[in-house]
Amino acid sequence: MDKADTFVGMNNRVRRLFLLALLAAAGLLCLQVYWISKEWTRSADILQREVDYSFQQAVDKEWSRRKDTLTAYLSDLLHDTNSVRFGTRYNKAENVWAVTMYDPANPKDYSSWSNKLHPVSEKLSDKEREEVIARFIEENLIKSIASDVIFFYTQRLGQAWTKKYNDLSMDTLFMKKMFKSELAQNKIDAGFSIAYIDTTQYPLPEMKGRALYSKPITVNFKRVNDIAKKYVAQATVRNPGMVLFKRLWLIGIGSLLLLGLTFWCLYRMYQTIIRQKQLDELKDDFISNMTHELKTPIATVTAAIDGLQFYDALNDKERTKRYLNVSRTELNRLDQMVSKALELSVEQNISGQLVKEKFALRPFLEQLLSSFDVQSGFRWKLDIDAEIKMYADKEKFGAVFQNLIENAIKYGGDDVLMHFAAERAGAWLTITVDDNGPGIDKAFLPHIFNKFYRVPGAVEAKGFGLGLYRVAGIVKAHGGTVVAETKEGLHFVIKIPVA
Repeated sequence: MDKADTFVGMNNRVRRLFLLALLAAAGLLCLQVYWISKEWTRSADILQREVDYSFQQAVDKEWSRRKDTLTAYLSDLLHDTNSVRFGTRYNKAENVWAVTMYDPANPKDYSSWSNKLHPVSEKLSDKEREEVIARFIEENLIKSIASDVIFFYTQRLGQAWTKKYNDLSMDTLFMKKMFKSELAQNKIDAGFSIAYIDTTQYPLPEMKGRALYSKPITVNFKRVNDIAKKYVAQATVRNPGMVLFKRLWLIGIGSLLLLGLTFWCLYRMYQTIIRQKQLDELKDDFISNMTHELKTPIATVTAAIDGLQFYDALNDKERTKRYLNVSRTELNRLDQMVSKALELSVEQNISGQLVKEKFALRPFLEQLLSSFDVQSGFRWKLDIDAEIKMYADKEKFGAVFQNLIENAIKYGGDDVLMHFAAERAGAWLTITVDDNGPGIDKAFLPHIFNKFYRVPGAVEAKGFGLGLYRVAGIVKAHGGTVVAETKEGLHFVIKIPVA
């Protein structure tokens, strides 16, 4: 019976249980897929924010670096007495001394200012001069950069400051270095590129493909400041999916393993249910066959006793003797059947009961096979060297060969030919047993060594499905293996250790 037929025959309760488990597993699969999808989306959003933040940090650091360059340049310029000098004059309106900045080559080119919060003396000391320069740099650098206006305190200072201001363009190599460093801090190991786009001429690229685009950031690309704010920088991170996979691979693999384990357990449960159903059917067949087999000798002995008791068979000595012989034969057969049934429990642990000895295989088989010569239509052939010996329990292995012979006679028809061969290879002895019977369909071969199993279509032959099960148990107890194939009949291969 195939699995489909067995499944159809399952009772409704088991079928409902299995379907419920299948639905639960499918639901778990859907939940896992949904959860992984949501986690992927959430991680993608986090990655986008990390890229945006990293790029903003890189832009800010590059801009800060340029401001430091301007600060250093302006400081050098203000400390150069050949370019700029500082002095004081009295501001009568505010009644304070005002600071004057002038061109030493043209003293009339000057500017002056006063600050009551930071008064100065009539003659600037070195300390006051440094404080004036520091405040001037801080206030005017920020003021100029913020408004993009250069204040000409003196003609020479204004011209020099304007030229430096306009010539200082963005350091793209430093920008790339900073962006790479920021990405590394966020554990983003991926290739990237940075584009500087004049938005008055070119549109921003659309997000497409597998790349991840940062938010565009306004930058001072060709000069320190950009009144029109037309230049923007945008970073492109390649293969963000690989970054996400590296972050989520453990979760993904864990989910797959959990799903795999769930479905494997479900499959094993299905196999167990099928196997249990098959065992129940085999058990029912066994009980039915056993009942039928037991009834035959019981009915025969009952008929003999009735003949002796009620039909005056006791007065006929020949008849009495015949009835008693029939009863003895049937009782012996009944005893054999009961013994075989008892062997089921006794032979669960055969390995501890073996009495091994070394003996020649050929004479052992010749003696066993000769006892079947009385069977009509039975022939045998041995292809075994006289030197080949096996190390096994003689009685148990006698049962192995006897079961194979009885099966060949039972299912082989009117002309049975069995062929036995053996060879030793290394530490193993291989014995092959062939018959010329009808063989067994390949679909049933994997099951013939199972307890109670009987090949469909052979139910008319007597038996309980225990013979080959016992064969497999004895061979396994000897540390060997037995397999069956169909080759113009049945072909058994038995392998056991030689010692």
